[in-house]
Amino acid sequence: MIIVTGHLRVAPEHIDALREPMRAVLETTRKEDGCLLYAFGEDVLDPGLIRIVERWRDWPSLEAHGRATHMVAWRQALGEVGILEREIVGHEGTNQRVV
Repeated sequence: MIIVTGHLRVAPEHIDALREPMRAVLETTRKEDGCLLYAFGEDVLDPGLIRIVERWRDWPSLEAHGRATHMVAWRQALGEVGILEREIVGHEGTNQRVV
């Protein structure tokens, strides 16, 4: 399994403009082959910070996600409001246990 964690930061006044594009990318991505979890969360204490958590079956599934049409639209929406900060990292999830 591949685990992706990270965050995006936009100006707090642009969050509302991203709500519909976020909904669209979340709903579409969750239907992709190999997607086990795809979630965004606004940080309650840090306006404009969007936390990202993803789980994918394997690297090819994640790579296909990056090329998907709905990701082009999501990147365009982010470009329109401007990303102030971005850090997203993928990890191979081995030796897992429920805590």
